[in-house]
Amino acid sequence: MSNKEVGIKKMFDGIHKRYDLLNHLMSAGRDIAWRKKCCKKLLKYSGGVGKNAVVLDLCGGTGDFSLAYKKILGNPKLCLVGDFSDKMLLESVQKNAGTPVQMDATNIPLSDNSVDFILNGFGMRNIPNLDAAFAEAFRVLKVGGIFITLEFFKPSSTISKLFYEKIAPFAIPFAGMILSKHNAYRYLVLSILNFLTPKEYAIKARSFGFKTRCVKAFDGGLSYMVMAEKAEYAG
Repeated sequence: MSNKEVGIKKMFDGIHKRYDLLNHLMSAGRDIAWRKKCCKKLLKYSGGVGKNAVVLDLCGGTGDFSLAYKKILGNPKLCLVGDFSDKMLLESVQKNAGTPVQMDATNIPLSDNSVDFILNGFGMRNIPNLDAAFAEAFRVLKVGGIFITLEFFKPSSTISKLFYEKIAPFAIPFAGMILSKHNAYRYLVLSILNFLTPKEYAIKARSFGFKTRCVKAFDGGLSYMVMAEKAEYAG
């Protein structure tokens, strides 16, 4: 791990007890509904294999995306919650979200073409080497497999710019200081402002061989879902 990756891991280890509350703060309480909407969309593309699927919740943290999947699509054949923070994974174990696996998203310890669906909720913007993460996600997915990203992208709509550029830089770190001694809250707001736009993210996914199936804004652009398929012929 690079020094930056070690620092990010240490940060998430330090906020693991408050991470779910942090997501609620950063999403204005909407993150639970967004995960459900992502899984309902995935249900339409699952081809009826939802309960027989191998699912990887990449950067899965406390496992909330895995839990949403199970509610909408049923219990899969195998559900892996992968994260580099062992303390975050301990929280996922308490929820019975799936099988915890400590992993680096840029070096996934799974075989080629072994995963049906990859879920990623609010994790991609925290990966320093985004290109390597895309390459690994493409590698482990089966042809026809879906990589679904739910993320706070760089603000590109009026509502998201107002929230993340004007309100969040002050309100969320202030709440974080009350709830925790860590400065992670300020970092996470900056990580949004410095990330890709949804359009840029979809373009990058295509550059690694994915075919974009859906880019959808939630709540005026506070978050976006990007659904990409490992197609035999990308485009």
